[in-house]
Amino acid sequence: LTHVFESYCKQIKMLKEKVKDMLIASTSDIVDYVSLIDLLCRLSVSFIHFQSEIEEQLQHIFYAQPTLLDTSDSDLYTVALVFQVFRQRGYKMPKLLSKNFKDNDGKFKEALTGDPKGTLSLYNVCYVGMHGEDILDEALAFTLAHLASMAGRSSHLLKKQIMNALRWPYHRCMPQGRHFNFVKKESCNKTLLQFAKIDFNRLQLVYQHEQSELTRWFKELNTTSQLPYARQRVGETQVWSCEMYFEPQCTYG
Repeated sequence: LTHVFESYCKQIKMLKEKVKDMLIASTSDIVDYVSLIDLLCRLSVSFIHFQSEIEEQLQHIFYAQPTLLDTSDSDLYTVALVFQVFRQRGYKMPKLLSKNFKDNDGKFKEALTGDPKGTLSLYNVCYVGMHGEDILDEALAFTLAHLASMAGRSSHLLKKQIMNALRWPYHRCMPQGRHFNFVKKESCNKTLLQFAKIDFNRLQLVYQHEQSELTRWFKELNTTSQLPYARQRVGETQVWSCEMYFEPQCTYG
């Protein structure tokens, strides 16, 4: 296992530099950069490997582009994606949706139902709304009313993404489990996929070692006989601990 772990670490180190180069290259186009960040998040590698680089660039973009979400020339998918990436890192964004996405009655335009990708992106945004953002409550009702039917006339991949999102909303999923529903994305960069898979395998070895140590301690402490009323939930305890405190700074928590 030690040899395999070291092999994974070497591959990750090499691929990490390639992904960093991709991050640097994409900064010239804000939408491309934000899309890449979203992809890294969905592959569950942003927190562990690129947090400082992402935060630095997002802060620069946020203060250098005061009209970042001017929807006059942006489609629904782009606006929702940009809002989501910034909001989930604590940025207080301007109002998400302008009149471009609503009709004269103040309701979301029916034409949006012809854009399943954009509607799915809007649905994801609803889960990072703040108190008082009524427009996101309206957006949630709108997307829930249409997404299921839109999935039926979407491509196989988009249909799967929609159904997964409705069943397990992105922001309510376990971070380390998200990428299983995303690694088959057709447009996903092969380097990123390889990086994410190897990183997950490395992390899996770490968890397996921790599970082995926890089980050994549990047996050595003779917990079963000393606490007969307690259930043996070593595995469940480890899983929930890792999912609740997955950030690198919680490594020794």
